[in-house]
Amino acid sequence: MSDFSKDAAKKILANEISTEKMLRRYPKQREEVLKEIGKLRESHGDNVNRAVIDKYTADARIAADKIYKSGFNEKTINAFLPLIIKARFALFLLEQVNTRTASGKSKQKTRLNLWDGIILQKLLFKRGLERKPVSLAAFKFFWRFITDKKLLMPLLNEKGIYCFYSKELVDGLSGLATGKNCLEIAAGDGTLTRFLNDTGLDCVATDDHSWAHYIKYPEFVEKADAKAALLKYRPEVVICSWPVPGNSYEKNVFKTDSVNMYIVVGSRNPEQTGDFDAYGRVKDFTMELDEKLSSFIIPPSGDNAVFVFRRK
Repeated sequence: MSDFSKDAAKKILANEISTEKMLRRYPKQREEVLKEIGKLRESHGDNVNRAVIDKYTADARIAADKIYKSGFNEKTINAFLPLIIKARFALFLLEQVNTRTASGKSKQKTRLNLWDGIILQKLLFKRGLERKPVSLAAFKFFWRFITDKKLLMPLLNEKGIYCFYSKELVDGLSGLATGKNCLEIAAGDGTLTRFLNDTGLDCVATDDHSWAHYIKYPEFVEKADAKAALLKYRPEVVICSWPVPGNSYEKNVFKTDSVNMYIVVGSRNPEQTGDFDAYGRVKDFTMELDEKLSSFIIPPSGDNAVFVFRRK
């Protein structure tokens, strides 16, 4: 049976195929809906929900009428059934969002619902759990449709993922380190270094690989603890993303005389990241909380922080 067969058309028009099953069967239409809703958001702003309803219900009515009047002609089905499928997807999305908003409740779950998973996979990942630089504009638009926002990071923390990097954050960090010998310590899977090097920066990713039971370390992430890496590379700039709270390795950065700048991407909450005791004791560096760069960390949180230490 083809995707747009007469049998499929009859079942879809009779609502005999669940939207969840259709989301898996018709990925092309699923992606088209996400792009179309993005354009509607740009043109209609806060009235996007009404615009979505008006567009897709009208499309579905016209398409169904065409198919019925054609006697389920194959060419007509191929031309108009995709409009009905997309209408189902769009209205399903709005229904989920509105239901969650109306209830005001967040039930405990162990996995994302189907629609949240589809949007977040497309938005945040290149493939599997391989992260990609995220457009802030795209994120801000699609994030409003996610119904289980608080579930995302706890699930990913188990995989060693603690944040996502917007394109704006990557560009900002790259700008700070341009033209300097750069080292990332405790780099995990090396995502941040990979993004920075794609901008033209020359940064080396290192990690002691102590999380090998959670993280699959790529070959470019050199196995070395922070102290050894600092001694080997004598960097001018050091970067660390989401350092373990109360860790024993960040203090070595401030003791390395080649380091003129240390950048920490993490949280202003000492229970979440960083050796704040070392931060408070440092004498040879100034400490700045860069609010602009902090706002570029994804997902958004009042705790997000980019600290920049500069040698005096």
